[in-house]
Amino acid sequence: CITRKSKVQISMPTPRDNTNRTPSVLKRQKSKFFGITARQILAINEDGQTKENLLNLNEIGGSEGLAYALRTDLSAGISHTDINFRTNEFGSNDMPMPEAITILDFFISSFNDTTLIILIISAIVSLAVGVYGDPKKGWIEGTAILVAVLIVAVVTAMNDYSKDQQFRALNAIKDNINVQVIRGGERLQIQTTEVLVGDIVYLNSGDKIPADGVLVKGSDVYVNESSLTGEPEDTRKGTLENDDPFMLSGCVVTSGSCSMLVIAVGAESRWGRIRAKLQEEPTDTPLQEKLDAMAQFIGFIGMFAAAATFIATMTVHFMNPGRIIDSDTLGQKVDTLFEHVLHAFIIAVTIVVVAVPEGLPLAVTISLAYSTKKMLKDNNLIRVLSACETMGNATNICSDKTGTLTENRMTVVAGYFAGIRSDSPYQVIPSELGQEAISIISEGVSVNTTAWLKKSKSKDSYSPKSAKIEVIGNKTEGALLMMVESVNKNPLLIRDKLLDIEKGDKVFSFSSVRKRMTTLINIRDRIKMNSQRVYCKGAAEIV
Repeated sequence: CITRKSKVQISMPTPRDNTNRTPSVLKRQKSKFFGITARQILAINEDGQTKENLLNLNEIGGSEGLAYALRTDLSAGISHTDINFRTNEFGSNDMPMPEAITILDFFISSFNDTTLIILIISAIVSLAVGVYGDPKKGWIEGTAILVAVLIVAVVTAMNDYSKDQQFRALNAIKDNINVQVIRGGERLQIQTTEVLVGDIVYLNSGDKIPADGVLVKGSDVYVNESSLTGEPEDTRKGTLENDDPFMLSGCVVTSGSCSMLVIAVGAESRWGRIRAKLQEEPTDTPLQEKLDAMAQFIGFIGMFAAAATFIATMTVHFMNPGRIIDSDTLGQKVDTLFEHVLHAFIIAVTIVVVAVPEGLPLAVTISLAYSTKKMLKDNNLIRVLSACETMGNATNICSDKTGTLTENRMTVVAGYFAGIRSDSPYQVIPSELGQEAISIISEGVSVNTTAWLKKSKSKDSYSPKSAKIEVIGNKTEGALLMMVESVNKNPLLIRDKLLDIEKGDKVFSFSSVRKRMTTLINIRDRIKMNSQRVYCKGAAEIV
């Protein structure tokens, strides 16, 4: 439920109309279910207008006023019954896809190859000269070359079209990662495409921001916005008066943990607007570039040799004007200037046709298509065609074994606790430590991690022992949390009870610079009043 603390007046300035997309959720002037429209939200989500966006956000009461307008509870999230309304009102988190290219377009573009152009010109000339010289058999050579060119074009078009369809299917799911949200008071893990305006999304260091949002609460939050703004330095995010609270889609959280209120998804997000204007141009593979260069070189050499032969033949004619030459091609005596020119031109064209290997483009196309299909059978979809050539030259592959050679599931099997070594597979924390020490260890693990555990019961049984534990977040932290549960402690309840960012607790997330994660807890106890406790994880050699 949503508690109305104060009356919020939604009076937004009119945003600049910088889009011509139709139909669009931006065209709605009023909303039947929410206190703010997508067009009004655009006024606090303008590109490059951070100060103006912040002023407009403060005018509606900050994140709390915006959450009230979006019918979102900052602690319980959105209601499950609002999902369809939110999708219709603000759109879904699907990124715009470029217009599909037809197989006819691929067929026409395949004739841009330099080798094919040379072959087509040579074939036409050879066909014309052959028909003129020998109407019965002179068309064979030119027609054969044109047929070879047609086969190359058809195979190339079919391969490119098939690859394009596969890539479009891949692009639809490649960025569809899992994110953590809270809906109806329950913390869930959903896909990026399911994120809606009004969702409360939880982010940790290393996470990619799935949509545009406003920071609700967080600690030590820094975001790398170089993909959108080009700024190499990480941007600090905060909830104070002059802090930048705007989380931009497509950027990466480099430090800290936080929760944010989603304000724009899909094509209406910052990254969605940019992506709608992008158009990827196909590029040749390194082998194709080398073949184009070689074809040009062969063409130049062939044309030079043909020109030299033509000049030499004509020179002989002019030096011996009365000379008669037997010509098998023309089937008659060559004794005129025109017939001498035609005879010399046929020889020159023949040299060019022989010099350019008409089977080379077909061989390359078939080999690339074959390698792509072969790797697809091994569940390797080639996103870049040059990868076939690159992997063909690879002799050693270096890969992270976690998640590749293993199942990416970890378990604590041994440890030292207060000087006591334990390697019990069922209860790593030794019971002889005492309840106070066990409680401190459990508190340290619970508040000094960002992962959480989700239990899903088996379909065959509903007993507690059949529940399958799924780790949401870092797998190493998940192993530590399961260790805490082995001593009958609930790490999520401990974290919610002890850690309160709004009351001064601090979380310094793990980073490659610090090599550790640190959490500062203000102990809210009558006996230990005004005292603090620091939990640290990692970098034992530094601590």
